[in-house]
Amino acid sequence: MLEDIVHKIEEINIVYQFVMIFIIGFIPFLEAHVAVPVGVLLKLPIIPTALLGIVANIASVMLVILFTTLIKTKLTKNHNKSTLKGRLQKAQIYFNRYGVPGLSLMGPIVGANHISAFVSVAAGASKERVIVWQIISIILWGVGSGLLIYYGVDIYYWIKG
Repeated sequence: MLEDIVHKIEEINIVYQFVMIFIIGFIPFLEAHVAVPVGVLLKLPIIPTALLGIVANIASVMLVILFTTLIKTKLTKNHNKSTLKGRLQKAQIYFNRYGVPGLSLMGPIVGANHISAFVSVAAGASKERVIVWQIISIILWGVGSGLLIYYGVDIYYWIKG
């Protein structure tokens, strides 16, 4: 997957490459943990690449948190019982088991930080706590995956053969 993305954007102007890093970081399921390695493979400077991918990912997750909070507030305000409670029982189980920190740090593993943020807010966690843990998670995954690719690029190409 990384190779396909890199090949598609390596021929375009460097400014557009940085724009693509932002877009990749903003997209759920790709996020910073894909955007930063793509930038590294494109041989873009790692610090601006990491910052761009991480900021894009944080921005899109904040939108999910904002919309989830608004929807939850509207649904619980209009009904005596939370409509979300019945629909999100499985999410509540994960939330009870792992909490905000666990769900946030597992974000990319469960699919996307967006999903873990949604589940946390919908399950009743405070918006502020979810924001803090999502930012920590996005930074760790973005920087971690970027450094792994940065220091492991030769291994990647060696394995690829």
